[in-house]
Amino acid sequence: MLDLPDALCRPDAQLDGLRDTARTRVTGPEGARIHWTEWGQGPVLVMLHGAYGSWPHFVRNIAAFAQDHRVLIPDIPGYGLSDMPVGLPSMVGIGRQVAAGLDDLIGVDTPYRLVGFSFGGGVAGRLMVDHRGRQSHVLLAAPAGIASAHVPPMKSIRGRVGEDLADAIAFNLRSIMFARDDTLGPQAMRIQHECASVAQLRVEKVDWGPGLGAAVPGFAGHLMAVWGDADSFTKPGEVPDRPGQIRAWNPAAETHVLPATGHWLQYENAEGFNALLRDLLCR
Repeated sequence: MLDLPDALCRPDAQLDGLRDTARTRVTGPEGARIHWTEWGQGPVLVMLHGAYGSWPHFVRNIAAFAQDHRVLIPDIPGYGLSDMPVGLPSMVGIGRQVAAGLDDLIGVDTPYRLVGFSFGGGVAGRLMVDHRGRQSHVLLAAPAGIASAHVPPMKSIRGRVGEDLADAIAFNLRSIMFARDDTLGPQAMRIQHECASVAQLRVEKVDWGPGLGAAVPGFAGHLMAVWGDADSFTKPGEVPDRPGQIRAWNPAAETHVLPATGHWLQYENAEGFNALLRDLLCR
């Protein structure tokens, strides 16, 4: 095993504590398995991580909601411990696999609450279609599936080792995830390294299909969408347009933009994000 810089493997009480207390489940047949991680008891709250991620995308949110919810987080096919998507990767197919796995875990009639971050926001849109009427509350966090993404500068981590690897990961977090340098630390570095090092699915290979325009219109539950004002995957100047698009599709939707916050908003501004989600779930 290669020696890793301290910043990529430092023990972390919050991250390690959640891993130690998690329950794990697997759904799907051989070759199409989805790995699920869960905490808590109560109404089901499904959280869907972003591309090249896993449950640690919600490391600063899980404990706040596992107090009174059964928090369920799948490794979306192609990421974490899950197998690659079945067939040619498409958002429709990935959503269908996640929906089937969720049915196996909670039953085909059980209502649930839903959070989708970035790529997971696109998957959330498919659940809103495939499980129409089963979500009572949905929060879309910097969701994919509205418009073509702006692609910020990134460094490949392939073939990098030691401090060169750590420097590339730090560059990527500053470029694609965070608005503020003080957010970057060993916990975020470790999460980015551990998730990206096992990711198999390339986002550019995914057929995105109809996007959130097929899911948000007509949604009858409580709907909220949230962005950071410095979201790197939105073209400069277009962040204010995203809430308007959601409200155009569904005038009852509530939208927010968090200040001094980048793409990974539930991490960089966990306090603000958790407050918004708690407010939504109390309705």
